[in-house]
Amino acid sequence: MNLTAPAAVAAFETAFPGMLREGPGGFGAFESGARSVALASCAEAMSRALEARDRELAASRPKGLRVHSRRPRTLATMCGDVRFRRTVLLDGAGLTRYPLDEELDLPAGDRVSPSARSFLATCGADVPFARTAELMAIAGGSPVSATTVMDSVRSAGEAIAGIERARARDLFRDGVAPGADSAAEEVLVEADGTWVRMRGGSMAEVKAVVAYAGKEEGRRVEPVRLGCVGEAPGDFWEQAVAQVGSRFDLAAVERVRLGTDGEAQYVNGAASMPFADVAGFIDPFHVFRAVGRCAPSPDGSRLVAVLRSEGAEACAGAIEAMVGAGTAASGAEGVAAYLRWHAAEIGGGPSMGTMEAEQQHMYKVRMGSSPCAWSPEGADAMARLRSWLGSGFALPPRTRESEQSPRRRQRRGRKLARHLARRAGGRVKSEGRGWEYPLAASLGGFRADVRYEAAGAPLGW
Repeated sequence: MNLTAPAAVAAFETAFPGMLREGPGGFGAFESGARSVALASCAEAMSRALEARDRELAASRPKGLRVHSRRPRTLATMCGDVRFRRTVLLDGAGLTRYPLDEELDLPAGDRVSPSARSFLATCGADVPFARTAELMAIAGGSPVSATTVMDSVRSAGEAIAGIERARARDLFRDGVAPGADSAAEEVLVEADGTWVRMRGGSMAEVKAVVAYAGKEEGRRVEPVRLGCVGEAPGDFWEQAVAQVGSRFDLAAVERVRLGTDGEAQYVNGAASMPFADVAGFIDPFHVFRAVGRCAPSPDGSRLVAVLRSEGAEACAGAIEAMVGAGTAASGAEGVAAYLRWHAAEIGGGPSMGTMEAEQQHMYKVRMGSSPCAWSPEGADAMARLRSWLGSGFALPPRTRESEQSPRRRQRRGRKLARHLARRAGGRVKSEGRGWEYPLAASLGGFRADVRYEAAGAPLGW
């Protein structure tokens, strides 16, 4: 598809030769100047197109809606600031309506365009907020603050949390499985936690899970992830299972292999998995590391070799012998007991052992670097955002409805209710607790078009 506009190309073709003749500077200077002109022209053209479309919508407005005023709006975009004026209408209930904003599904009061929000959230998930703002300016977008980047990340993370909790509720309460885009008979699941610093000096655990359909050439096949902060273990596992179901059809899964470090809150996750065949295994990375530290080199390496070749029971016996001889390191006796307790879960399972690297690359690289210090809400949003993007999911869109504040929604609901009461011939009475309306049911859960029809504006707007 050819995205070029012949008239625009012709205009640039006329303007650019003059830039080349103005003086030496190399191709870099020419490219930079041409790009600046193109972006500024794009922003201006967008402004004019938006105002033209607004005039069309205002001219074709339904009966019952009258023009109140025209108000300016500025959006920070990837092309720079886009400024335009749009028409404000009043319906029969006295509620303001912005036909252009509604058609484009622009959240009320948002000063950043949806595309720019997506850029800020995606980039802010990888690099510091201030650097993300710099990168947007380098890309030719509007200047924004680090606070705007943080808000974009926080909003995206909160939207993702809402989706993940809703999926878990639908699955475990209502029995409705999420829509999957793949299928596998066996799914490997690894779970573990990592710790990040919070404001005030405390630490919080990022609970994380990754599921995949085996490995090909050492790489996980179709991995899907969940990371979060602050969720209780039971809620975490319900969300994790639902997340697995968003990638792999749960009805097609016959076997689940769960790899953990033996910690109870992760081992017990098997109870949340609605599968007939669920087997748990200990992440070999943690076991090998613990065994290797039971004695100074090269004895520690020999213990790992015993574990690999002869199994957990034999390795535990070798460690206990070193403890008896006084050649073992501090804590070795506890490692031996751990090996005997989890002998059935150590070795013999599928190739997993990727969780330590997963935690480092997916969470610690962004959340554990100095001088990061997170709020509980910010840490949860960042963990969810990174795991969501790391699963290959598209960011949930910011819509007009989803971004409407509860206060604004309540205020408009009260105004609509008063109007309906007057139309019904009823009287709005006050009993000292705010307004009480003679209505049999609330309209809060209905679509916008239904509410507006009730308020006197015809359907089809």
